[in-house]
Amino acid sequence: MTKIFAMNVGGCVERWLDLNRIRSYLSKNNYILVDKPKDADIIILVTCAALNEVASSTLNIIKNFQKYNAKLIIGGCLPDIEPEKLSRIFNGETLATKEIDQKIERLFPPINNIKYCEIGDSNSVLGDVQESESTKFSKKNFEESSNKKNIRLRIRNYILKNLFGEKSITYKYHTEKRNLYHIRISWGCIGNCSFCITKKAIGSFKSKPFEECIQEFKKGLKAGYKNFIICSDDPGAYGADINNSFSNLLDEMTNVEGDYNIMITGVSPVTLMNYIDDLEKILKKKKITAILFPIQSGSSRILKLMHRYSDVEKMKDAFLRLKKSFPDLVLETQIILGFPTETFEDFKQSLNLVKECNFYSGYLYKFSCRPGTEAEKIEPKIPDEEMTKRLKYAKKFFRKEGYKMSYFKYGLSGLSKDMNIFHLK
Repeated sequence: MTKIFAMNVGGCVERWLDLNRIRSYLSKNNYILVDKPKDADIIILVTCAALNEVASSTLNIIKNFQKYNAKLIIGGCLPDIEPEKLSRIFNGETLATKEIDQKIERLFPPINNIKYCEIGDSNSVLGDVQESESTKFSKKNFEESSNKKNIRLRIRNYILKNLFGEKSITYKYHTEKRNLYHIRISWGCIGNCSFCITKKAIGSFKSKPFEECIQEFKKGLKAGYKNFIICSDDPGAYGADINNSFSNLLDEMTNVEGDYNIMITGVSPVTLMNYIDDLEKILKKKKITAILFPIQSGSSRILKLMHRYSDVEKMKDAFLRLKKSFPDLVLETQIILGFPTETFEDFKQSLNLVKECNFYSGYLYKFSCRPGTEAEKIEPKIPDEEMTKRLKYAKKFFRKEGYKMSYFKYGLSGLSKDMNIFHLK
């Protein structure tokens, strides 16, 4: 039988869920999954290209994987985001994010007649399929040195706690991964951010059926999970295509009895403004414990250029209302610094918004100009040296306001990604 090695190259949670659903489909159709690329007949790489540095690193990883004597298939978002750069180094088969449903069975016929549409969505970023014999062997050897393992875990968790803060979604994601149950509620995005290239790769917006989302949630509870993450490319748009709503879904989930908490990632401020009254009521149930709202900027002028919600004062008032409804709610955010034409005053407005809204943690990203986006045409661009100066200013600002700011170079199998993280001490 065909042996397949499948790997996620720096992709987001949604791409991990794609990978695990693909792996589950292959396993149930008698394809053999191996944990080493040198043992494979076919290698599948699920890629990311959201930022320039990530796309560049991903292309280098693809070059390295071409040394194996196996058919290489490039999946994920890179094929649609960087088709020209990819074609310079690779002329093989692709399995782009938005074409998985239509193409997977052509590339890998359903030997056991189990179709891809019959495979449920993954609820884990870990492997959803049976472990290979080689994986079991490695695991056995690793567990024999449990003391060393425990020391490594303590050191890792200490580092992650200092980087992200112990209440952050990112910290819990990395330290409690096996205990997290993911519910992807939709695919695609209805936004039109001028800096974003990902929408080009993920396809049109589609909500998961309402009852299916609730059933997945109850299934997770029944399996003993207590920590849930609601995720998607644009979670706040849920229901727009099926005559339902994001707030209705959250209300239904949090009405379910049980000992659990829900974390939500990537909620647009537009969603916050559309459902602020509903969210206040839902948060009072104390079931939703953390929400990531990527505000991207605190400058109304810059937000308009980004095609984001731009009434900063209303946005600030809404965040404070959420905290009043549930004081223990962890609010997280993301900020892009150095967006074209951004002044130093614009940048300071972003920092002040973080302070005034009492965000627990977040990320500062240097603007990454992606080809084909509207932002590519906006001038003038902010020099990298100026963005570096602003990062230094942010470090002093956050320290003064009771935050800790850290720089972290994310690296995995050749992937490179700069992360500037802040969190309350």
